[in-house]
Amino acid sequence: MILLLLFACAPDDCAAMCDAALVRFEACLAERGEAWGPEVGYTDAADYENWCATYTWELRQLGEAETCAEKLPMFEDGTCDDYDAAWSAR
Repeated sequence: MILLLLFACAPDDCAAMCDAALVRFEACLAERGEAWGPEVGYTDAADYENWCATYTWELRQLGEAETCAEKLPMFEDGTCDDYDAAWSAR
């Protein structure tokens, strides 16, 4: 029972990945002189958050939620090139 409670309180790697990816994406927009809109694929931050929530839901349904933990460091500590590579890897 205690083990079950520990897992219930564990941080969600997919939520953390989405948060970090959004921060990195916004930084890349600024670095590249771009703005939210059709040219970058998302109308605004909420659109990006919705997309990422759907993506991670699909990962969970497929039993591939570990992908979130794998990508998280690239978004937290990586560059814009790392961001791009993380999405093209899978």
